Amino acid sequence: MSNLSPFEIRLELLKMAKDMLTDSYFSEKDRISADWSVRVDTAKLNGQSIPDHPPYPPYPSETDVVNKAQMLNGFVSNIQTETKTHTSSTKK
Repeated sequence: MSNLSPFEIRLELLKMAKDMLTDSYFSEKDRISADWSVRVDTAKLNGQSIPDHPPYPPYPSETDVVNKAQMLNGFVSNIQTETKTHTSSTKK
């Protein structure tokens, strides 16, 4: 496996952050639609008026992606420190 440059690592973190946020967005959107569909079916069965469709969450912005990437970078940057601390404490 080749070593990635800092620029390539940041790009990969941005891609990962975007994928995570868009996956979460579409999961929430699907959940909202499914819940609404159940409420529509229940309303029809009970002879009630059809409820309005609730709003979807906002689509992740560039700022959201960058913030998520920074959070992932912070996590990745601290893994070595935590692992060394954990390893040294188990050897005692």
